[in-house]
Amino acid sequence: MSLIFTFVLTITLISLSPARKNQRAHYESAVPVILDTDMESDVDDAGALAMLHALADMDKTRILGVIVCALNPWSVLCVDRINTYFGREDIPLGQIRGPGVDRESRYARQVAEEFPGSLMKNEDAPDAVGQYRRILASQPDKSVVVISIGYLTNLRELLKSQPDEISALPGRELVNKKVSLWICMGGQFPSGREANIRWDTEASTEAIAKWPTPIIFSGWETGLMDTGAKISELPDSNPVRRAYELFGRIPHKNWDQVAVLYAILGHNDGPLSDFWELSEPGWILIDSTDGSNTWKKDPGGMHRHLIQKGTDDEIAFEIDKLMMHTPD
Repeated sequence: MSLIFTFVLTITLISLSPARKNQRAHYESAVPVILDTDMESDVDDAGALAMLHALADMDKTRILGVIVCALNPWSVLCVDRINTYFGREDIPLGQIRGPGVDRESRYARQVAEEFPGSLMKNEDAPDAVGQYRRILASQPDKSVVVISIGYLTNLRELLKSQPDEISALPGRELVNKKVSLWICMGGQFPSGREANIRWDTEASTEAIAKWPTPIIFSGWETGLMDTGAKISELPDSNPVRRAYELFGRIPHKNWDQVAVLYAILGHNDGPLSDFWELSEPGWILIDSTDGSNTWKKDPGGMHRHLIQKGTDDEIAFEIDKLMMHTPD
């Protein structure tokens, strides 16, 4: 498979097979997305957010909001700095409130302190659940794609939320009405123990079990290719470059970036759909004692997971191009 992308205002595909051209004709652009991120422990969150902005500049997605699922006080400020760099400082932000996961970050504080933004302290960011409810209530039915690349605490709390002045619907009904799909970077298939699931195992178990729409899992095993080798060539003004330099592992793996790439360009017969296939329907089963997971096949199941078909080099090539995008 050979895919060449020319970056102008949109992605131009060259040398495509007739079948791929037919797929692209049916591909729906400008996917409306809410990104749920921890933006602290690993730097692939920063790379994934950069990719979303690149795809938004190409009119392939609309970023409805970025919601932070980590208690680290610098995480949401780091998100704000990246959004500001890409000219989208008005993207709605949300910050987890109450119990959750609090881990150190090698880059979030420094990025927050070194780059401009509109948010001065994390307490100024709206509550994550309220922001979810506002965004979802404002969107057409069955239109929103949720991409989670962190802990599942916010999504558990969203499902538990009660009717309020934003919406007369309780959380689970609001999700069922407005969300078309949840793409979760989490789990390891057919079995394993992955960080996003295990760090708040109780929230993961509840959110996944009670989620009313289909879930596609982008597992740990799908993100093992390396990218970012040339990230130091980005301008000094780019906070994503700085985040990678502070993190100190260049090149780096792509767990979160694969979830974003699939969500926008791979799902629903997108132009990169040949890079993956979906597993048979089933259910992810989570061990409450240690957060490990197994897979149960079930024709009636609402869960599926990605199976990589493209090569590591092909997928890394597409991720690198998007991560190296700079705003006009």
